[in-house]
Amino acid sequence: MKSILKIFISIIFLGFLFASCNNGEKTVAEKGIIDLSDEPIANTGIVDLSGEWEFYWEQLLSPTDFATNKPSSPLYAKIPSSWESVITNEINTEARGYATYRLLVKTNPQDSIFMIRINRVDLAYKLWINGDYITSSGKVSDNKAEYEPKWTSYSNIFHSKKTEQEIIIQVCNFDFVRGGIVNTIQLSSIDELNASINKEIGLDFLLLGIMLVIALYHVVLYILRRQVVSSLYFAILSFFASALVVVSSEFDIVYLFWPHITWNLQIKLEYIFYFFALIFLVLFISSLFKVETKKLYIRIVVGYAALMIAVVAFSPVTAFMTILSFAEWIFIVIVLYLNYIVYKAIVNQKEGASKSIIGLLFLTLAIINDILVNKYSINGYDLLPFGFLIFMLIQAYIISSKFIEAIKFSEQLTEEMDYLNNNLENIVKERTSVVELQKEELLVQSESLKVANDEIIKINHILERQGGEMNKKNKALTDSLNYAKRLQSAVLPDPKYLEEVLPEHFILYMPKDIVSGDFYWYGEVDSSWDFDDASSIKVLIAADCTGHGVPGAFMTLLGHNFLNVTVKTQEVTDPEQIIYKLDQQVVETLRQNDPNSIRDGMDISVLSIEEDKNLISFAGAGSPLYYFKNGEFNEIKGANFGIGGVLRKEKVFEPHKLEYEAGDVFYIFSDGYPDQIGGKEGRKFYKKRFKELLEEINGKPMAEQKKLLEENFFKWKGDYKQIDDILVIGLRM
Repeated sequence: MKSILKIFISIIFLGFLFASCNNGEKTVAEKGIIDLSDEPIANTGIVDLSGEWEFYWEQLLSPTDFATNKPSSPLYAKIPSSWESVITNEINTEARGYATYRLLVKTNPQDSIFMIRINRVDLAYKLWINGDYITSSGKVSDNKAEYEPKWTSYSNIFHSKKTEQEIIIQVCNFDFVRGGIVNTIQLSSIDELNASINKEIGLDFLLLGIMLVIALYHVVLYILRRQVVSSLYFAILSFFASALVVVSSEFDIVYLFWPHITWNLQIKLEYIFYFFALIFLVLFISSLFKVETKKLYIRIVVGYAALMIAVVAFSPVTAFMTILSFAEWIFIVIVLYLNYIVYKAIVNQKEGASKSIIGLLFLTLAIINDILVNKYSINGYDLLPFGFLIFMLIQAYIISSKFIEAIKFSEQLTEEMDYLNNNLENIVKERTSVVELQKEELLVQSESLKVANDEIIKINHILERQGGEMNKKNKALTDSLNYAKRLQSAVLPDPKYLEEVLPEHFILYMPKDIVSGDFYWYGEVDSSWDFDDASSIKVLIAADCTGHGVPGAFMTLLGHNFLNVTVKTQEVTDPEQIIYKLDQQVVETLRQNDPNSIRDGMDISVLSIEEDKNLISFAGAGSPLYYFKNGEFNEIKGANFGIGGVLRKEKVFEPHKLEYEAGDVFYIFSDGYPDQIGGKEGRKFYKKRFKELLEEINGKPMAEQKKLLEENFFKWKGDYKQIDDILVIGLRM
């Protein structure tokens, strides 16, 4: 794909380079005068009469008007360009209206014979040279009801011994989206201009001929292989591309086939052919790359193009031209999406895709170029016929290659069939001998299989006896685990008691296995020296022991015992001191100072609540605290290490004290919820999503929060297995 991208960038660069280069400095008109008197016209080649022409808006002036009473203070319009660009303090021109252009051309005294060429003018014009009427296209009038639009190009010879040639052109437009002289007017000697015109006419007919030949060739291919519908789509696309060359040619090829065609019909046919070409371009690409193309896209494009064809066919030109100013950009989006379809085919390594995208890129650039040239009067050339030609040649090569491969494959099959027919008897004898040999081998294998089968039956009987014993052992193990679960549940705080001492709380506790490595603990310590004062400090803890299942369950029992001693017996209530004590007891009990001892431990979050002071204290070992104050999320991170194990440096568990208000919500939890695998891509839930979920639900009642957390967990987990024990505790003050 990188090579395709390089080709595309190179095409764009060369296109801009070509558009920007010129044949040296050109003489241009200034203030209605162009000076070509330095040398004879035969030596200067073809001269573009571009630059500033005198411009008279909403005036249809003839040579007589200039001879008898020359208008004063003319405006100046740049040629070639649409006259909407002529904006002054006096007037603001619009696309529809009428005007007169005038240019004085100073020529060399040696010149007496000239040839002038006028390409299409939008939308009707009348030409005078040196006071003599020369030609007209359509009918010029200042009244829309009387004018007649027509697109024709003109070239002719005129004689003049004057050294100053006066060119006057009346132009009117009441239908098209742009008006004025939008194409270059050229002046030259007879030989130079005739040669140029003949080359361009020849090139148009060459394009038309090649496109028609390609269209007919693919019609024949479709007739030969009707199952290859892409050949039919491509043939129809080629016919419409040929029709576009006919109706849009600067040299009026359409008048050779239809001499009396009106401009209204010509412009409608041009846009109708555009949209028909779009339909069959989409159908052709989709038939080549069916997997990469969505059927909905095809329906939308075909429906859109059919609608635009109906609009063009049955609406006045002035109406549909306004709509088409937006439709052209939709056209570009559709073609760009076709490029994306072919790109996906390249990624999927579809045959011919890398060649197809080159032709499609040429066509896309040609479409964009023509819209810029025609809509915004940017200097350039209409490249759509050449874009179509390059696209068609590349696609014709791809389709022809496939047919050639099919023919070669057919020939290969024919040769193989001839060989089989000529050597059938020998082949049958060889196959018969092979079959007999295989039969003998099968008999030997059959005897071996009988012996093996007897052995398998014996082994199966043994496995059945062993399976019965395994079932008994498994039942005994399961019964033991269930009993361990009852023991573990018995040491957890009583839910009814927790409802009394912590009215607004929830505990989401979901072991991965029968027994859990996560546990929660609650205790109270009398904080008053006066026995008449019943104030106490409440301690709430969430812990995640190393591992899960049976190993984790053993650690939870140790944790419970250590916390009972530390908090209830020794009356330690500061969270960091509880963690220090617990860490010391784990290290000593499991002899973790011995290098060969186990390194099990636990992550823990400790909350110490002093309700009489509206104060809550927190310390964590490997676990954070999330809380919401006035609905705003806050986080306090615990230490980066857990309880147990031996570190090279001294462990420090930092205490945090917070004043709370009624309605503040606190969350402590193990890592089971954020680490759960799930979702469409099988990724972890992560703490980021967990935080976002808590931000959504923290204002709801605690029982509802627990339900939402549980529902979200199973929705995220889907068909994946639970990978760890789950513990989430929420507390509203």
